[in-house]
Amino acid sequence: MKKKITSSFILLFFISLFTAKAQMRIHLINIGQGSATLVEFPCAAVLIDLGGENNAQFNSTDSLKAYLRDFFDRRTDLHNTLQCVYITHPHADHANTHAAGYILDSFKIKNVVTDGLEQGSGRHGQIKLHRAVQASEEDDSADNDIGFEAVVTNEIGATGFTNAVIDAVDCPGTDPVITILWGTSATKPAGWTDDDFDNENFHSLVIKIEYGSSSFLITGDLEDKAQKNLVAKYNSNNMLDADIYLVGHHGSKNGSSQELLSKVTPKMALMGVGSADRQLSWTAWDYGHPNKTILERLQANLTESRSPITVQAGTKKQTFGSFIVSKAIYATGWDGNIILEADTNGNWQKASKLVPSLVNINTATLSELLTLPGIGETKGQAIIDYRSGHGNFTTIEELDNVPGIGPATINLLRPYVRL
Repeated sequence: MKKKITSSFILLFFISLFTAKAQMRIHLINIGQGSATLVEFPCAAVLIDLGGENNAQFNSTDSLKAYLRDFFDRRTDLHNTLQCVYITHPHADHANTHAAGYILDSFKIKNVVTDGLEQGSGRHGQIKLHRAVQASEEDDSADNDIGFEAVVTNEIGATGFTNAVIDAVDCPGTDPVITILWGTSATKPAGWTDDDFDNENFHSLVIKIEYGSSSFLITGDLEDKAQKNLVAKYNSNNMLDADIYLVGHHGSKNGSSQELLSKVTPKMALMGVGSADRQLSWTAWDYGHPNKTILERLQANLTESRSPITVQAGTKKQTFGSFIVSKAIYATGWDGNIILEADTNGNWQKASKLVPSLVNINTATLSELLTLPGIGETKGQAIIDYRSGHGNFTTIEELDNVPGIGPATINLLRPYVRL
């Protein structure tokens, strides 16, 4: 009983401290090759995209489920409510149908914002959300209605587009501002080919979130040709300027043009990308993500630094080389789950204590292994002993050979470990 009282007190204290500081937090969730971003405010939370990598070595839906469960266990004051769910475009690495079903079954969704499209590899996830919106209107109670907006670029003005659905968060003291800057193009813009116009990436939502003087920009998978149109649309103002940039198209060579970065002028960058260790189809390894040229471009444009880290950068599909990241580029493929937090004055920091960094189980010390969920001293030492006797692990699944570790523990550890 004493333990429970102490834990509850700490939880309530942490929530009170967060609210008192009036912070915004960006949670870039490690779902492998894909994107899922939870944005946490003192009074609410919103989710941007919910798709990722699913294969024999990684299950993004399980990772998303675990992260959201842990988050709402901590933020009990939010009552399992997502104030809005935004899907940038209907591709499977942004709109997974199983993940869409999970959030609809597990949480109260107040609003949904999409580009309105119902084709693409992730169409089933987006359609599931669209149908849930329609079903919410079928009973007589307006309390159950899910607000909805399908954003069309042609209807967006020179300062973006917002309304009570898009900007559904209203916190006392500091009211966040959420604006859509790009959506579906109803007519083919000049310079686009028919293939461009048929590519769902070109219709990605571009979302800007402002919290006082702090700002965050998400461009989905908008490709460089469409980015040229985006930059031209806001060339006369600073609507694209942001402190934090979620790197477009998972670090693809066509996802972050110099023209766009010159308008964004980011301090730090986040990247939803898988680990290059998983040499399977539809992975970061298969695509060559993140591209070396993009990492070089980010290094030249970001103003904040980080402790240098050597990562794998793609030069083409399935081909990588070592690259030293020294600017503030944080990627799920090498950092695991990432949280950045900001106050209303534009001050940002990486909240490393809230989530463990990716742990290399082939080199980790006992103290590093103890940061993993459910790994105490006995299991941690067993991992080290097994490694010493049998050599390095070649797959995460080999942990099943370690005494005391089985499939359930492996699934729990999967988002937090690497080889």
